Amino acid sequence: MRHILVFAKTPYAKTPYDQWLADSGIVPVIVTAREYAQGYSHLPHVHAFDAYDTNQLVEKTALRLAREFAVEAVFARAEADVVRAAQLRELLGLPGQHTASALAFRDKVVMKDHLAGGPVDVPAYRRLDSAYTALDFVAEHGYPVVIKPVSESGSLGAAVVRDEAELDAYLASPWRGTSEIEVFVPGQMYHVDGLVAGGEVVFVHPFRYLNDCLSFRSNDWVANLPLTREDPLYDRLVKAARAVLAELPTPPQTAFHAEFWITPDDRLVFCEIASRTGGGMISAMVRHAFGIDLDKEWLYAECGLPSTPVAPGYRPAGALCIPPQNGVLERLPTETAEQPGCVREVMLTGTVGQEFHGGVKSGLFLAGYVVDGDSEEDVAANLEHVAGWFSDNSRWRPAESCGGTA
Repeated sequence: MRHILVFAKTPYAKTPYDQWLADSGIVPVIVTAREYAQGYSHLPHVHAFDAYDTNQLVEKTALRLAREFAVEAVFARAEADVVRAAQLRELLGLPGQHTASALAFRDKVVMKDHLAGGPVDVPAYRRLDSAYTALDFVAEHGYPVVIKPVSESGSLGAAVVRDEAELDAYLASPWRGTSEIEVFVPGQMYHVDGLVAGGEVVFVHPFRYLNDCLSFRSNDWVANLPLTREDPLYDRLVKAARAVLAELPTPPQTAFHAEFWITPDDRLVFCEIASRTGGGMISAMVRHAFGIDLDKEWLYAECGLPSTPVAPGYRPAGALCIPPQNGVLERLPTETAEQPGCVREVMLTGTVGQEFHGGVKSGLFLAGYVVDGDSEEDVAANLEHVAGWFSDNSRWRPAESCGGTA
């Protein structure tokens, strides 16, 4: 029997590794966060941890398990696991992404160092190690600027600083650790998602955001919609994503999620890229729209298994993520209203009676939906309809009036 070590920071329903590997002769050894452990509890080798992202016993246990089971590969799909998985592969001499590659996809400054001066426009940036650096950067480039942690996902910790008062407020707050400062880029944001297997891009497609990836700040929804091949931006975005992958130390097997702006004067500007599948409901949307499960196919590539044959085709579909509000959730639409017929998949991450404190990051949500339609325009309208339906049929109350649980 063969084994693969899996850093599994996802609910089982989203990543049923044992089902994907059924009949392959490969057994997954699971290292996971405490909140996801129950879903994997039927598997023979499951190790769960509190404070998963920062608990270094995760690494200690992973190394012990990798040696004990003589694992042939290490798989990790969450941003928090990219570097720890790469370090483990490198330590054990296993194939796949190693540390230098992981840092190039994880650290936003290292990433842009690789890309600066290349074929894709990169905004002016600098590693932010002190207030002096921020002041010097603003003196050179002016406002607005964006300050964000070098290695977070989902726009977590990102701040748009528009003037000196906002910079003072940022500097007066607790230091967030090593960050990046860059010029603010106006425009519409797009993302390109895909899969590399055997060193070749085997799937790639561009998408546009409805709202944007910072909408969670105002507890508003964000959605993703595929571009048609006839869209004038389709080829530009695909070409840019391929160029970025060529400039970076891209591993031979990886999913990727890249973000770009198209500015009002029609410049294409790089934002960032991750060596993983996109967050939220992006993978589910890709599965419905294109018939390919990016996480499963990436796992197969890491394990050296053949890919799943996919019939060519495209069905218009979009993804919708709705963050929680501030307060205690009193009612979900599932209890009160008939679901719109355009909904193809649902993921709810909270329960009635639970207390929330608004949106945390763009990839985390209370309700996620995959929505279809007869055309891209139809899907866009349906996404807005489902968002409104959810809002109309949910109910919240202030936390202080009821003592809800976190």
